[in-house]
Amino acid sequence: MKIKIILFILLCFIFIKPINAQLKFIVEDFEGLSNGSTDMQKNGVFSFGNIKAIINQKKPEYNYSNYLGERYITVKNEINKDFGGWGKGIGLNVELDPAKDHLNFYVYQPIENGSTTLKVQLQEDDNDSNIYESEQDDEWIFTQEIKNDFPTANWQLISIPLSKFKDSNIGGDGIFNCTYKNGKLLCFIISFKDLSDKKTVGNPLKNGQAMSFDFICFSEGEFSGAAKNTDGFCSLGLWSKEGNVANFVEIGKNFEELFKPDSKKKLGVVHFFQPFAIDGGSTQNHYPSIDRINKVIAEDYIPMITLENHFTTTDPNMKQPNLYSIIEGHFDSFFGYWANQIKQVKGIVFLRILHEFNGDWYPWSIANNDKDPKLLIKAYGYIHNIFKQNNVTNVKFIWCPNSMSVPQEKWNYIMDAYPGDEFVDFVGLDIYNGAGLNAPIWASFRRVAIENYFILTEQLPDKPLFICETASRERENSESKSAQTKAEWIKQQSEAIKSDMPKVKLLNWFNEKSTFKINSSSDSRNAFLNYILKDDYFKSGTTYLLPYTR
Repeated sequence: MKIKIILFILLCFIFIKPINAQLKFIVEDFEGLSNGSTDMQKNGVFSFGNIKAIINQKKPEYNYSNYLGERYITVKNEINKDFGGWGKGIGLNVELDPAKDHLNFYVYQPIENGSTTLKVQLQEDDNDSNIYESEQDDEWIFTQEIKNDFPTANWQLISIPLSKFKDSNIGGDGIFNCTYKNGKLLCFIISFKDLSDKKTVGNPLKNGQAMSFDFICFSEGEFSGAAKNTDGFCSLGLWSKEGNVANFVEIGKNFEELFKPDSKKKLGVVHFFQPFAIDGGSTQNHYPSIDRINKVIAEDYIPMITLENHFTTTDPNMKQPNLYSIIEGHFDSFFGYWANQIKQVKGIVFLRILHEFNGDWYPWSIANNDKDPKLLIKAYGYIHNIFKQNNVTNVKFIWCPNSMSVPQEKWNYIMDAYPGDEFVDFVGLDIYNGAGLNAPIWASFRRVAIENYFILTEQLPDKPLFICETASRERENSESKSAQTKAEWIKQQSEAIKSDMPKVKLLNWFNEKSTFKINSSSDSRNAFLNYILKDDYFKSGTTYLLPYTR
């Protein structure tokens, strides 16, 4: 009997693979920050008491890690006071489960520091005031001793189960309830042991001593810091300005020409937008061209059409369609004609409708339709059913939220707007760095993408995921030279998809505006060439996508 038990245990070690932790939310990876205090303030990073914080770049002797990246924060005790620390304001609804999830961060301290005691604090909002109030809200604390047991200083990964955090005050409800519906995560703070505190075991950060931190995140399961090995793949697609004048075939050909003779890789998807009308008027009259779409298919691309439910106009007072007008049937004949046009196409068409509904910039968004996600579900199903009633069998529907909800409110949770598996063939995400007016906050691809990637793949595990739009801006001349570049952003995008986003089956670049174009600089063009086109993980043509079209 004992022999059988031993054999069973050995077989478990051989055949049962360890479960990799899945990233859920990144507090900060510092890739968008530079030396200036302005960047820290803009991103909600702060220091207090005896601590001064700066952003550094990795030195050559530091061991490179997929997660450590190139930038990190260094905090130093500059004055021999009894109090100090640093942190980041968050103020978001984040779905955290204390039974499963871990808080993780990398830490580096010089050998001469010996050991240092950290107090890690998580503040939550129990009364929806959007500020931390000790009488009303919970603050969860864990004390962590950092030792240097290595011959030389090195980065250490700390992974703390949320179940080990203890409520430190009498305010709040005593329940760890940071969710999308109840309780915002307000702040992450690390403070150091007081010099005057003789009761707490461990040592403070002494005058003149420094420590460094990087990649603060939450994961489901214990985070190992090891990139996942996967046999997955990702196909490639593109939108560019040729789509505005219906030269759809040229979208793929012109893009591929940018990289010859260095790459012979072919796009799999050609993406273009089709609004209700493009003549500035309010009569829907812009229909898909069967011949032009067939030319895309004949060149061995899969067409992806984003049907935009609005009129392109410069008149801000023009009344635009909304979810109510769709559900009430005002555009039935238009959608019906669309369906019959697509039906005549000689191949599969990916059709994206009501995209980025969790933003506030489109007339079909939840924010502009009484903040009611059920209306989005009804409108999506309504359009889908018109295609079904017209016996259109060559269309695959894409449901595509934006990577970040704007505004971040409980009613704008993406899964509350999911139409149902019978209406959705693929789920999508639009992931940008630098979309918006002026020069908005810079954020790494992984930081922007991972939260909604986790939600979609956890809630909809059987749905393939497409990144329907993605791009990064270039750094502005006024921004620090030590800050991350677009080329570095593209490199990390490749790493993140391969390590943490294996269910992404399409990476579709949005080749618009001079700063978003893939060849906005020679460095950006070369980064896409070296880290996407020359990487075997990213596949040429439609071969790997075709099984999903049957």
